[in-house]
Amino acid sequence: MDNTQPNPDAQQNSEVASPQPAHRPYDWLPYLNTLFSCLREGVVFVDRDYVIRTWSNSTELITSVPESETVGYAIRPCVLNLHSVHGDPVADEHCPVAACMQTGKIRRGDFRIVGRSGRDVKVELTATPVIDENNVVQGCVILLHDTSIQLDLQKQLRDLYEISVLDPLTQVANRGEFERVLAESIRTSRLSGEYSTCLIICDIDYFKSINDNFNHHVGDQALIAFAGQLKEIVRSEDLVCRYGGEEFVVLCADCDINSAIGRAEEIRASLESRPQTMLNGKCITASFGVSDLRPHDTATDFFVRADSALLKAKELGRNRVVAASDSKGNKLKSVDATSVSGVEWRVKSRKALVSEEYVTQTPVTVLVEKLRGFIFEHDADIRQVESDFASIEIEIEDPANYARRGRFRVSFEFCERPSPEENGRLRSFIRIEICEARRKWFSTNDTSLAPKLLSEIRRYMMISDEGSQVKLESAGQPTPGR
Repeated sequence: MDNTQPNPDAQQNSEVASPQPAHRPYDWLPYLNTLFSCLREGVVFVDRDYVIRTWSNSTELITSVPESETVGYAIRPCVLNLHSVHGDPVADEHCPVAACMQTGKIRRGDFRIVGRSGRDVKVELTATPVIDENNVVQGCVILLHDTSIQLDLQKQLRDLYEISVLDPLTQVANRGEFERVLAESIRTSRLSGEYSTCLIICDIDYFKSINDNFNHHVGDQALIAFAGQLKEIVRSEDLVCRYGGEEFVVLCADCDINSAIGRAEEIRASLESRPQTMLNGKCITASFGVSDLRPHDTATDFFVRADSALLKAKELGRNRVVAASDSKGNKLKSVDATSVSGVEWRVKSRKALVSEEYVTQTPVTVLVEKLRGFIFEHDADIRQVESDFASIEIEIEDPANYARRGRFRVSFEFCERPSPEENGRLRSFIRIEICEARRKWFSTNDTSLAPKLLSEIRRYMMISDEGSQVKLESAGQPTPGR
């Protein structure tokens, strides 16, 4: 009989020495393909030789290209049917995947994928490098996020919002939106104890005669032109509303009574001096009533006081401005010059990439309107708005190289000063300062794009070298076109 006892150490050594199965390079791909099939985002894996190894089902749906035509082939923009947001095919030298693998950095951009069926899909493409422990790029993972549904929903919501708050004819706020904002302004004033809100009510003079002598279609055109001039002259933070018929109201935030009277007078003078084509060259005139918000005012008190001033303006002969506290029209006061050597701006940022001052004959109201259009067209985020100051945040990319992107914070300061050389004629001063904004976690910032942004702003606001005096305070590099 064998009395030999088992040796635990020998058993342990035997277990340690047992051979382990070898892992082959792509054994994990079937499992990942199962995972990818559950994702709405398209997933593509490219190896270090730029060869496509994985092409998920969602990628096939987005691109209309089957897996059989891609796996094992080299990645190129044309394989993805990749186009810029403007519809131009992406060239090989601007391939985001190549840029990702060559730099070892994440690349992200908005593109269009034009499928074989003709379907145009808007996507957000993110290319992420796969880097090993030796810091060597071994491949790239591409994510394709279909933003078409999101953008369509945003458009529907925007359209619904415009229908609910805008007058369909003049495209200014409707009465319901005015009453909502007015109630909110009164509530905010009571909480803060600061009553710096004014109301301007204006009514087109003899509007019935326009309909009678021309026709109702011409009357509608006159209303549109009148609303357009209101929006052109008031500040971006002022609310312009069609209250009913030919009566409009302007709610002015952060505004005292003298400034509101001056603004109303500016509108009145602009109207009576601007011939209207639809009226065979005749001008529109209007009467204005102005009131300031006072403690213990209700919305009705505030409105009725301005409306009573409007009735007084009509009794005095129309085409005039009357304030609730004064039965006489008030003229727009001249802007005092605070310094002989130049304009005194706010504290300047030490981190500004570009900081410039301009002086031009273009009225500040026109400059502000152009800035408003620039913000809307470039989908910029408004951070702060005051009567003479605005701050926005905007992201731009180099059209010649999508990989160059920059996110910036831009501030604008405005003021008007009389010119001694031109008999006191007002000149507009504007200061534009561009700083780097906080970048997103997945993106990089190319601050060399700041001069390009400044050039675009100047083009949009019609600030030319010939029509303005330019003073460069500081910049990383010269402004383009100078």
